Amino acid sequence: MWVLGIATSAPWSAEMCLGQVRINEILADPARDWDGDGTTNFKDDEWVEIVNVGTSPVVLDSLRLSDAGNGFRFGFSGTLAAGAQLLVLGSTSVAWETAAGTSTVGLSLNNAGDTVRLWQLSGSDTVLVDEYTYAVHEGTDDRSTGRVPDGSDTWMVFDALNPYSAATPPLGTGCPPTPGGPNACPTAVEGRTWTHVKSLFQREVEQAP
Repeated sequence: MWVLGIATSAPWSAEMCLGQVRINEILADPARDWDGDGTTNFKDDEWVEIVNVGTSPVVLDSLRLSDAGNGFRFGFSGTLAAGAQLLVLGSTSVAWETAAGTSTVGLSLNNAGDTVRLWQLSGSDTVLVDEYTYAVHEGTDDRSTGRVPDGSDTWMVFDALNPYSAATPPLGTGCPPTPGGPNACPTAVEGRTWTHVKSLFQREVEQAP
């Protein structure tokens, strides 16, 4: 890891960013139209969410996303409010790569397991802000894995759309993925029967606007 130097005139410090912004939720294997463009696409519909766990806004312009391979997959911009989440879709990543003139591979999340990394840049210096390595059971159709609650050190699988009942952690919650929103689960985080999970998902569908 490299040491990052920030000029005193910067609006925020490296320590602020390192402590405030974290990878919050990941969906590596989409089986539905998560970006809302009318089609399901393995590249466009995968996503990564970050969260600002601090008590003040943070400027995101120097932050980049990558997987375990070489090259950045997305560059952030703007400001993220305290406590807010920000969703990066695969299609958003492709658009950024196109504008940057790089290979348009999207977020390139491996369904069999991968590492998602969040970086901060300043000139030629780079520092690792956060990373999470997910296992194969976390990268299966329409399962997301996220921190519960937001920004914490505990990861769980949001598996209402594709139930996970094995004992290898992180365990399933029986709750649906929460792209762009708090990782809240209205049910207890414990093992569920398939019948119970189906009833939870049916309730979500019936209550949807």
